Amino acid sequence: MAKQSTLQGFNARAARVGMTGAIRRAALGTPVIPLGIKFDTETHTNKGYTSPDGLEISFDEEKQEYIPWQEVSAIRTDITKSVKSIKYTLWETDLKNIADHLGVREDDIVFDNNGTASFYEDALPVFPYEQQVFDVVDGDTAMRLTVFNAQLTARGAMVFKKDQIFGLEQTITAFPAGAEYEDVDSAAVGRTAHWQFNDAWAKGKDATSSTTDGVRPLTIATAATLGSSKPAVSKKITANGGTSPYTYEVSNGALPKGVTLDDKSGEIKGTATESGTTTFTVKVTDAAGLVASRQFTMTVTDR
Repeated sequence: MAKQSTLQGFNARAARVGMTGAIRRAALGTPVIPLGIKFDTETHTNKGYTSPDGLEISFDEEKQEYIPWQEVSAIRTDITKSVKSIKYTLWETDLKNIADHLGVREDDIVFDNNGTASFYEDALPVFPYEQQVFDVVDGDTAMRLTVFNAQLTARGAMVFKKDQIFGLEQTITAFPAGAEYEDVDSAAVGRTAHWQFNDAWAKGKDATSSTTDGVRPLTIATAATLGSSKPAVSKKITANGGTSPYTYEVSNGALPKGVTLDDKSGEIKGTATESGTTTFTVKVTDAAGLVASRQFTMTVTDR
């Protein structure tokens, strides 16, 4: 085991897992949507379920090294080429996603009187340029990557088997934003992407765990330190997001003796019979079965 002095300064709360997320598309020139603002589903279309492989962001780069006549190793290295690609596999294979995968324009899809759809596939596919937005959620932490000018540049095989879900493996390449962003976001012109991180991700705030449906994450808003109380305790745990009503319970540790947690309101109340500091974890479950938990500390004083 590493010595404690070696670990000083590390923050385990900054460790991230890509638990879930979403991929959306929009037209070129669409303004960046800030984290916390709901998407207009008419403007940003969700591409649907993706495989558990999530997102793979890779970089194709070339470098130029400068080695002086008098040396055998480089004294400077410049990146002369850098192309960002994002790979994912769509598990929601609706008609639009399949047509995109085959390089067929939506306008070329024909519906007959029976509602049957068909289209011709050209010898060479044509892939449009569009904006794509990638959300990554880990509990109450969230990251959003907006690629201003994305194009499908690589496709995986289309495999139909009885023992696996039919998916569309796609890789998009990020190109610099063009003049279409001049009036909506001039800072984007010539740049490839915009990254956003919410407060919990950026600052590595108090550790929590939670689940999300990709749209409405369930989180606990109450700070981890509940402060000091006299024997008469009155605190409240507040949940946000998810689907109300919520159910509260102590999932680990214990409340001070004489104090209880109301499973409907999240109120912690009662008269403590002992002083001291206690640590416990509260789990919240919403009506849809999403859960969130946070560890709390509370101190009870004699008077």
